[in-house]
Amino acid sequence: MIISIANQKGGVAKTTTAINLSAGLSLEGYKVLLVDADPQTNATQVFIHPDNEISPDKSLYNVMVNFASLSGIILETQFPNLHVVPSHIRLSGVDLELAQAFDNRSARLTKALEAVRDRYDYIVIDNPPSLGLMTINSFVASDKLIIPVSTAFFALSGLVQLQETVSMVKQTQLNPNLDILGVICTFSDRTNVSNDVEKQLREYFNGLVFETTIPKNIALEEAHSNHSHIFHYSPTSAGANAYRSLVKEVLKR
Repeated sequence: MIISIANQKGGVAKTTTAINLSAGLSLEGYKVLLVDADPQTNATQVFIHPDNEISPDKSLYNVMVNFASLSGIILETQFPNLHVVPSHIRLSGVDLELAQAFDNRSARLTKALEAVRDRYDYIVIDNPPSLGLMTINSFVASDKLIIPVSTAFFALSGLVQLQETVSMVKQTQLNPNLDILGVICTFSDRTNVSNDVEKQLREYFNGLVFETTIPKNIALEEAHSNHSHIFHYSPTSAGANAYRSLVKEVLKR
C-alpha cells in the first residue's frame, strides 16, 4: 500500500507523522519505504547523517526530472525494514520543470514506484506543504491519504482546497481509487482552543478522524535532531505512545 502524508499548510507535523508512521510500521515487521518528496529534506536529514551529503543525482529530483531509476537511489537506514528515498533542495524547482514537460508529468512518481512496489509492504510519501505537481504526482501514485491537522486556530483553512484537489485527481481519472484513510489531530495540548478545533474536525470529517491525537511533545523534536525516530529515541514518551496507537489504527483501517 502507498500512503501519502499531505497538507498544504505547513507546521502540522506532516514530516513527523511520515517518519514515525514509517518507523512504527517497520517495527511491526513490515518492509517500509519512506519517500521524501519535500524539498526541505527534513525526513532525509533524520535518517541520513549530514556528513553523508546527498547529490541531486542520487535524490528523488533525478527520478522526477530525468527518469532515473528509483531503485538506484534507495538508501538503507540504521533501522531494520526501513529504507528511504532521499530528497534534495533542487526538488523545490520540480513543479516548474514538470510544468514544461509533455510526457506523463502527473504520473512520473507512479511509474518510478512501480519498479520497487513489490519489495515493500508499505510506501509512505512525505509531501511538500503545497498542492503543486510534486504533490499531484504523490496523489496519483498513492492508494490512501493521511492528513495531519494541527489543533490550532486557522487549522481548517485550506482543507477545502485539499479536498478539491483529491476530488480532481479522482474525477479526471488520474487516480480514481484515491481515498482519505484518515485525518490525524496533531499538537494537541488540551487547551480550549485545541479541544474546540478537534471537535470541529470530528464534526467536519465525521468518522475519518483517527481516535488517536498527537500531543505536543518535546521528545518528538529531540528524536529528529538525534537522527532517530521516537520509538528508538524515547520509547516511553507521550509522543511514542501516541504514534504507536496511530500505527495500530492505520493497520486496522
